[in-house]
Amino acid sequence: MTTETSTRENKDDDKQINSVVVEMQHLKKSFGDKEVLLDINLVMNKGENLVILGKSGTGKSVLIKCIVGLMEIDYGKLLLFGQDISNLKAKELTELHRKIGFLFQSGALYDSMTVRENLEFPLKRQVTTISKAEMNALVKESLENVGLSETIDMMPSELSGGMRKRLGLARTLILKPEIMLYDEPSTGLDPITSKEISSLILEVQKKY
Repeated sequence: MTTETSTRENKDDDKQINSVVVEMQHLKKSFGDKEVLLDINLVMNKGENLVILGKSGTGKSVLIKCIVGLMEIDYGKLLLFGQDISNLKAKELTELHRKIGFLFQSGALYDSMTVRENLEFPLKRQVTTISKAEMNALVKESLENVGLSETIDMMPSELSGGMRKRLGLARTLILKPEIMLYDEPSTGLDPITSKEISSLILEVQKKY
């Protein structure tokens, strides 16, 4: 990927795009001799939808993984919420990444856990002071927001592909991130389910 191909729109006229949440300046990322990201310049604003378009293998997933901290950039600047990540200590960077929600292509669910346990997992890891009642309320709210309330005691293997995608979204949203990143959220889904997931993403943006 040498330059970003994107479409963007602000779906809510009442929202003001008044702050930059992600900014890339001349970003580069290589794997050995293969340059995957070359001189990427990109700005993501609060309150807008931004779509990165490109063929398979052109670096879209790598770009997202650099933003969420799963990969380090080789060159350039990456600013999150106005802060240059190269100037941050590990603890500061971790706190910053907690503001970013990331939905993997696969949903990245734990097959050995129930739906409830999958949603409780990030709360137990990242929220140090939370009561059982508060956790239950957040789990129920997250499932209601993606239309999966009835699945709370089911296993991921009992869910359809579209339901697993929605569950992955619910688990990400339970921490109430300030921005959401989706890595090909409709991959492997039929056209009708893909449209449902796209509509759900827009609905979630309005709620959060």
